Amino acid sequence: MSAPEEKTAKEAHEKESPPAKQRKAASAVRQPLVKPQEGALKLIAADEVVSLREQLKQEQEKSKEYLNKLLYAQADFENYRRRLSQEVESRIEFGKARLIQNLLAVVDELELALNAAKNTEGAGAVANGLEIVLKKFRDLLSGEGLTTIESVGKKFDPTLHEAVERIQCDDVAEGTILEEVRKGFTLKGKLIRPSIVKIAVPHIPESDNAKPIESGQN
Repeated sequence: MSAPEEKTAKEAHEKESPPAKQRKAASAVRQPLVKPQEGALKLIAADEVVSLREQLKQEQEKSKEYLNKLLYAQADFENYRRRLSQEVESRIEFGKARLIQNLLAVVDELELALNAAKNTEGAGAVANGLEIVLKKFRDLLSGEGLTTIESVGKKFDPTLHEAVERIQCDDVAEGTILEEVRKGFTLKGKLIRPSIVKIAVPHIPESDNAKPIESGQN
């Protein structure tokens, strides 16, 4: 370019208005930056996904471990609470059984007193009073689960009865209970006091009783 042409271009540039210069500057600023390569972006994103998945897996394993520990702790607590409840209930039942056993001794004495009053002239009022007291005792004990064991006329049961005498009798089957000496009771299905009874056994001929016993000596 010759000197006159260069001078003319310089003058034209200087004559441009300020708005035109601002538009050119803004256009230069808006030029897009150089983008990174697409393959590099994909590689970075894949690494992040793998890392996030690994972290998620670790957190899931921790959560599972904590949940298992919590479930075990809850199961242990439930077992402990159940054992404690059973132990408390067992102690209560044991204490109740001991109290009822002591009360049964009182009932026995009241029954003896009632029988004596019935056989005594002029003791009718005493007998009536004893009957009322006995009825209240029996109702109270029955409400706690106490049941009388049936004995007379029944077959002897070693788990419920205690034989104190064997009576020779051919009229009834062997082992039949002929008489009850003391009443027996169960508490909620469990034996609390056996019945004391007399049972029947077959009659033994006198000849067998008189038969001498060999000593084994000449």
